Amino acid sequence: MDKLKSPKILDLIVQKKFEEIKKDIGFSSNIFMVFGLPARKLKDNPTYWTKKTSLCELTITRDKKYEIPYGCYARMNQIFIDTEIRTKNTNVIDIGRTFNEYVKKIGYKEGYVNKALLRQLINYVTSVIKVEPKNPTPGRIIGIHSVIARAWDIFFDVQNPEQLTFAKGQIILDEEYARYIHKHAVPLDMNVVRCFKRNPLALDFYRFIAYRNNGLNKTIAFPDHHLFEQLGTEQQANFVIRDRLKKILKAIQLYWPVQAKFEDGYFELQPSPAAVQYKIPSKRPIVIEKKSTEFTRG
Repeated sequence: MDKLKSPKILDLIVQKKFEEIKKDIGFSSNIFMVFGLPARKLKDNPTYWTKKTSLCELTITRDKKYEIPYGCYARMNQIFIDTEIRTKNTNVIDIGRTFNEYVKKIGYKEGYVNKALLRQLINYVTSVIKVEPKNPTPGRIIGIHSVIARAWDIFFDVQNPEQLTFAKGQIILDEEYARYIHKHAVPLDMNVVRCFKRNPLALDFYRFIAYRNNGLNKTIAFPDHHLFEQLGTEQQANFVIRDRLKKILKAIQLYWPVQAKFEDGYFELQPSPAAVQYKIPSKRPIVIEKKSTEFTRG
């Protein structure tokens, strides 16, 4: 059996049949449901990374001390942060008092993931993003340009992941960035997300389908190479990516009956049940905390 049809997916199907699935709703901003982050570390650690689609262009600029966020850990950190913004209506992200507490929040088991997960968290919160239309309306200039976080107080010892901090670690997101995420977040079934937590391509593909299906009222189809470009797979041959995505789609459809297929060089998506089959909590106004954390540890 293909590794994408893992026991986790099969377990979900069994739980769904017997109505034993625990409701677990997450969210992701449309930015990262349209643009996939790099799947792996970028060569020579460039200062910035640009990703283009037929409509928009995303640029991520790293902090001088860190990297462009990449891989599955960067994606899971980002989904966690977006979920916190949307469900708790705040720009202050609580990351816990021990590193193991944070690892479990993200959906991993403590151990060898610790160092990489923390590195990708720092890469993400210290970066700057810019999104602009590729072909703007003449005479009109629009876009998004924001740092991710204004302040952070992270004191995790990955060598001693159970070591308690004196206070909960926090990340204070930029006000405008948090407002954007709160307004433009699409629901995800976190049970599915966690099945793909070690597969960047599957995470991106699942989020892309969830985003495009959200509110869809007619069938859409487009050349599948456009999808490959959005998912950041241009480094590999199309037939390889098409085969991988077909397998991922089949795994997703075992659990979620989304009407989608690859056929004759096109990707087709029909209106389908929502990715989340539960009632979404009503959206309350976001409460913005403007002050920075107090840095008391030298």
